[in-house]
Amino acid sequence: IENPAHLIESFCYRPFDSRFVIYSDVLVDWPRREVMQHLLKENLALCFVRQYSGDSPYSHALITDEMVDNRTFFSSKGTIQQAPLYLYKPTEPKRKTQTMMLFEPEESYGKDGRKPNISKEVLEKLEKAYKKKFTPENLLHYVYAILYSNIYREKYAEFLKIDFPRIPFTSDFKLFLQLAELGEQLTELHLLKSKALNKPIAKYKGKGDDRIEKPKFDEERQMVFINEKNYFEGVSPEVWNYHIGGYQVMEKYLKDRKGRLMEDPGHYCKMATAISETILAQEKIDKLFVDVEKKIID
Repeated sequence: IENPAHLIESFCYRPFDSRFVIYSDVLVDWPRREVMQHLLKENLALCFVRQYSGDSPYSHALITDEMVDNRTFFSSKGTIQQAPLYLYKPTEPKRKTQTMMLFEPEESYGKDGRKPNISKEVLEKLEKAYKKKFTPENLLHYVYAILYSNIYREKYAEFLKIDFPRIPFTSDFKLFLQLAELGEQLTELHLLKSKALNKPIAKYKGKGDDRIEKPKFDEERQMVFINEKNYFEGVSPEVWNYHIGGYQVMEKYLKDRKGRLMEDPGHYCKMATAISETILAQEKIDKLFVDVEKKIID
């Protein structure tokens, strides 16, 4: 490939861990352009799985604004599903395997060359129940909030192991918007764009060579050591042990960089802050979720 610079794209390799790829059919075995073409432009996408195994609680949901690796959630098994919020006019021919949709899409594109990845039937049902308009982003954020409810995850744990997650929609529009707002907060946190990250809870210290040798967590002192002299302080056990999918996020990030220099400690501090804020948001979501199933749209 001559001058491949224009083919370089960012993609979500693991939670909070973006990498770069020369996105070319010559180099990428399964480019999945029928899906990924929609993530090469401004967009959001919900990532989830059809089923998962093991005894760990469900945590297999993540919003991204870029392409994903098919093992973003798992090291060896389970394939990620990515549903773009908007579909752009296709630049690739249709194939037998089509884009994973949030819902069955509408047919027409807007003047901006894109359409919401939501069926007309679903929109009409929700608008009839709420008698008010809402945005595609509202809907996506509501879904995201529900997926991050610990009560939802525990209540439907067995079902989530065998099929796609099903989302209960409340008929209370005010409650819908409250959850959508919390889902938006989670989205900003997980994209590392939230203003809450401007005041990180963790700090990087030490006078070592910044090389990641054998990451170790000191629970009593709430410190993460990357070697004998360099460490992050202010990392609680809840943050250190937090999982998204099959990965313990804070540990996985360091393990993947063993032997390399800690080039961006600020990013790691933002990760810790994002997870800490996520835990707080989940508590707020749970307080609202108890009312969701009292009035469900059929």
